[in-house]
Amino acid sequence: MLNSYQEAIEYIHALPKFHRTNKLDRIKSALEKLGDPQNDYPTIHVTGTNGKGSVCNYLSNLLEANGERVGMFTSPFINVFNERIQISHQMISNSELLDLVNYIIEKIDENTLSEFEFVTCMGFLYFKGRVDVAIIEVGIGATHDKTNVIDPDVSVITSIAMDHEQLIGPTIQDIAVEKSGIIKPNKSLVTGLLQDSVREIILNHARELDSSVYEYNHELKIKNLNINNYEINFKFNDIIVKVDGIEETTAINAVIAIQAFICYEKEHNQEYDLKSVIAEIENKKLPARLQIVHKHPLVILDGAHNLAAIDNLINSLITNDHNKDIITMYAGMKDKDRHDILDFLTSNTKEVFVTSLDMPRAAKAADYDFSKYHNVTYIEDHVQCMNKLINSLKDEQTLLITGSFYLVSELEGYFA
Repeated sequence: MLNSYQEAIEYIHALPKFHRTNKLDRIKSALEKLGDPQNDYPTIHVTGTNGKGSVCNYLSNLLEANGERVGMFTSPFINVFNERIQISHQMISNSELLDLVNYIIEKIDENTLSEFEFVTCMGFLYFKGRVDVAIIEVGIGATHDKTNVIDPDVSVITSIAMDHEQLIGPTIQDIAVEKSGIIKPNKSLVTGLLQDSVREIILNHARELDSSVYEYNHELKIKNLNINNYEINFKFNDIIVKVDGIEETTAINAVIAIQAFICYEKEHNQEYDLKSVIAEIENKKLPARLQIVHKHPLVILDGAHNLAAIDNLINSLITNDHNKDIITMYAGMKDKDRHDILDFLTSNTKEVFVTSLDMPRAAKAADYDFSKYHNVTYIEDHVQCMNKLINSLKDEQTLLITGSFYLVSELEGYFA
């Protein structure tokens, strides 16, 4: 019996990070002992290389605006672990989390679950009897992801690009095949912009399963896209949509969420006023997504952590304010495309400060070849250097802190 919230968190983090198996038997067995709580309520399943968190958040706002109690299971967290399990944007409390962990330990006897499997069980069980619908974000991939034990009413693929290729690659086609496992028979599939190299993989699988597809730039179209002063305006179904941001992908994520909302409510024959619901799409905002934490000089936090996301972010910043030089603080992971990312950052931003994180996955100084760059500085202690760095910035410069949600998490408190 664990006696405190801190003990519960330590127990969770002491579990194996993952098991080297693609099978779902272990989590299915654990859920069966818990009464299969994941079957107690409707679900919407969300995968994708980038944009999952944003789509989940937008979608939760939309469903809440229509009177639903909405569970949201996501990862990673930014400030506290409890962020991963929410109902209508309220995190699970410390006492509830402790009770939940103790209950699961008792019910499943000998715990052989990985950390992600255990936390997934926590989310599924916490939502039972408390929600009208739950939005479940995939951990990695889809087919073999431990969340793929649900029968969702709507499936979402936000985007497909290179990431986690060691686990679900090595090619982008392999990644697409893995993510296509989220598609379910006779249910709706909503997707972002699919590049030609993966589009037929997704569409063919959807056809095989008689899944209705709503693909961005095909069934889903936006009009009059305007991006100005960190605000995005566009029309969808002749309704004006406004969200904060500078990237076209932000508009795409908003449209994906709106269409997923429509598909879900139609599946359940629910009435809705789309215009009034859309007005609430940003009622609650996510941290670490183009988050402005300091205005003069401008400092932005963004959890972009693969080349596709960072490329899009930097180019959008340049387009939005081409008069400002971008200074970047970056921390990469050993299992990410850190060399390609650093090549891109050094070519497209004025100066790059590379740092590291106190975790096994984090890339250290020895994991880079800094000799090939003229504008890279390695800093050991990013928190200690932050004062000096901000004081050295000029008004015509922007500091972008990116590369990892973990880096953003460590530095968000500095600006609080």
